[in-house]
Amino acid sequence: MSSLSKKYNILEQEQKWQNFWDQNNIYKFNSSSKKPIFSVDTPPPYASAAHLHVGHAMSYTQAEFIIRFKRMQGFNVFYPMGFDDNGLPTERYVEQKYKIADKSKISREEFIQLCLKETKEVAKTYTSLWKSLGLSIDWSLLYSTISESSRRISQKSFLDLYKKGLLEHREEPTIWCPHDQTALAQADLEDAEEKSTLNYISFELKHSNTETPEHSDDPTLRRSDALIIATSRPELLPACVALYVNPDDVRYKNLINKTAIVPLFNYEIKIKSDPTVDPKFGTGLMMVCTWGDSEDVAKWKKDKLDTRLIFDKSGHLNEWAKTYQGLDIKTARTKILEDLQKQNLLVKQEDITHVLNVHERCKTPVEFYLTKQWFIKILDNLEDFKKQGNKINWFPLFMKKKYDTWLDGLKWDWNISRERYYGVPFPVWYCKKCHEIILPDEKDLPIDPLQDQPKHPCPKCQSEEFVPEKDVMDTWMTSSLTPQINSHWQEQDENKKLYPMSLRIQAFEIIRTWLFYTVVKSWYHEKKLPWQDVMISGHGLDEQGRKISKSLGNYEPVANIIKRYGSDALRYWSAGSNLGNNLRYKEEEVKDGKKLITKLFNASKFSLMFLQSVNPSDFKNFMNFKNFQLQPLDQWILSKLQTTIKNVTEHFNTYEYSKAKKEVYNFFWKNFADNYIELAKSRLYNDENKVAKTSAQATLYICLINILKMFAPILPHITEEIWQALRELNNETKKQENSPTIEQSIHISAWPKVDKKLVNEKQEKLGDQIVEILAEVRKTKSNTNLAMNKEIKEIIIDSKEKDLEKFFPDLANATHAEQISFGTGDLHPTSDHPKGGKISENLKIKIVL
Repeated sequence: MSSLSKKYNILEQEQKWQNFWDQNNIYKFNSSSKKPIFSVDTPPPYASAAHLHVGHAMSYTQAEFIIRFKRMQGFNVFYPMGFDDNGLPTERYVEQKYKIADKSKISREEFIQLCLKETKEVAKTYTSLWKSLGLSIDWSLLYSTISESSRRISQKSFLDLYKKGLLEHREEPTIWCPHDQTALAQADLEDAEEKSTLNYISFELKHSNTETPEHSDDPTLRRSDALIIATSRPELLPACVALYVNPDDVRYKNLINKTAIVPLFNYEIKIKSDPTVDPKFGTGLMMVCTWGDSEDVAKWKKDKLDTRLIFDKSGHLNEWAKTYQGLDIKTARTKILEDLQKQNLLVKQEDITHVLNVHERCKTPVEFYLTKQWFIKILDNLEDFKKQGNKINWFPLFMKKKYDTWLDGLKWDWNISRERYYGVPFPVWYCKKCHEIILPDEKDLPIDPLQDQPKHPCPKCQSEEFVPEKDVMDTWMTSSLTPQINSHWQEQDENKKLYPMSLRIQAFEIIRTWLFYTVVKSWYHEKKLPWQDVMISGHGLDEQGRKISKSLGNYEPVANIIKRYGSDALRYWSAGSNLGNNLRYKEEEVKDGKKLITKLFNASKFSLMFLQSVNPSDFKNFMNFKNFQLQPLDQWILSKLQTTIKNVTEHFNTYEYSKAKKEVYNFFWKNFADNYIELAKSRLYNDENKVAKTSAQATLYICLINILKMFAPILPHITEEIWQALRELNNETKKQENSPTIEQSIHISAWPKVDKKLVNEKQEKLGDQIVEILAEVRKTKSNTNLAMNKEIKEIIIDSKEKDLEKFFPDLANATHAEQISFGTGDLHPTSDHPKGGKISENLKIKIVL
């Protein structure tokens, strides 16, 4: 008969079971199965570096707890994995690795080949790390956002949106990253604090004898011919196209429609009014430039202001800046302030800390640049997207606020153009003669306009000369289609099975991008939600409470942690926070996970020792409660087991894996291992009372199987190890019957169900009191320096529950008490009875040593 090894070698055994799952296709999606499908939309990480830290491990494993649970519930689980290996993050990774500072020195084709090479290498590393985490992915479903299929679906999406009038190709001020030299979308930005100065700069009114305003009590702000503006960006002076005041500001009403002279550059601009100007900021006079921020853009559009775009694509000043031409932004700022100071035009400066938009990838402050881009219209349909957000089941619910807040703050349509090399090409040409937009037929996708040519002449002018679109799509243009990519959008029968998907799993910081853009695409293409539920994780934090990230360098590679403690121990830590909450990495908690694994192994090893002698055919009898009589203590633990199964199932159904872990942990460690085994041990060793022993053996078997199943989503390796030992015990049943009694893997076994006939509230209460008495005896022995196996004379119990007597044999054996009896009256400590006490209102005991 089977038994577990003397010691559980964590790394060796975890690798063994990972190989076993792969070789036996344990997690493979069965497209022909009639089981209900549970399909998962997984986050494809950027193939831009092979570094997984505990923050990644936390996010992926928390979601996978639910996926394993659903598989055991009987769902046909569709769990793919992919790589977002096109776009800017991959390009930047390749540029850094190969030290490519100037891409003009390498051909587009050579650069793309480097990107493809690196993404394949990174994918191998990620795959190995994910497998080491025990993720139950169906690797046959692996996808890539740069694959031919993904390019076809991305381009199909583009054509569909264009035909529906939801795409526009237009020239306008666009958010621009000077470092990466590409246009960005609003979702590509993040806020960053910067220490700076607010500079009060003097503009000259064209006619010095004109009545001037009283700016403030500060004498330096009262000059007969000066208008004082406050700005943190003096380098934009050569881009200034107007001054603005609030029309209700009495200080400046007489200046509206007058002319001012820009300092240092000596050209004329108009003074205009707009109710959006804040009279309380600075001096109340606002400098509007081409373009400092979104307010500048709004006024430029509304009032058709002149255009003085002073930056080139790399963020250096151009000919509009005159003597400052060629300087970068920071250098120009310093030089212009120096020259203003020399000419007494810098009235004063104030130290400030302000928030500015930076590109989330490279942290460079962004500018606005006039370019022609492709935009998906979203501002006109925000109410539709809010309604779709209301239909989603959010786990946790409070994360929906981030979605709503993002929609409320949107100012721009979605810019999907990127001036880069590596990405999905736009399936677009332009007629060289009449500039008509030329699109391919859907059946010809995917195409690359730089290499392919239209199959027909221009429909407008019949020209056959075309200019290809050189930009590539924003990476989110493709990754927002992961439900369509995974459900095979082009194959209708397969698509209907999987779409909409059951669950989207992701981190909260990409709600504004991946989640929102996926909702946009699904609504525009299908008029439906892309999935039913969304599961949002928090961040992994270091022990100081900082977000774990590559940029901070405050992490240890997850592979190193697994080598020390194993994957299950790390997964135990991951289950330590409620969904959506941040979780600090504490090595002590990973060690606690390892202790649990050891405890589970040892308790199972002990239990299996008493199951070796059981006839394999009796295991079915155990599960069906045939041919044996349950003893009171066994009724207690089995009733508590039903409560545990009920609660753990409810917690997993609502994505509360942390509560599920605590529930099964407490049942296993406190009720089963520490108390039940100790109380039932004497019966297990006693071959004379077959009825009592068989009841204990059956209870061990039932409890162990269900404990393993409830732990399995979180601790997949150790539970598989013990499950296989149990499975070997059942092998002879397989020889006797046509089918095995226990599944090939615990992870495709049936999730436990509450057995109502085992629910016995009275026995639970009685058993709980026995456990309390046992704890009191243990405490007494500890306090008096007695060994736990030291015999005591008597335990006297004052209780109205006379049925406790049925538990006395097990209690006497566990406490090594010569006698247990009922008594009444004063059970407080006396000289004759040094130990006694009140456990509860209805239960008092006296311990006679």
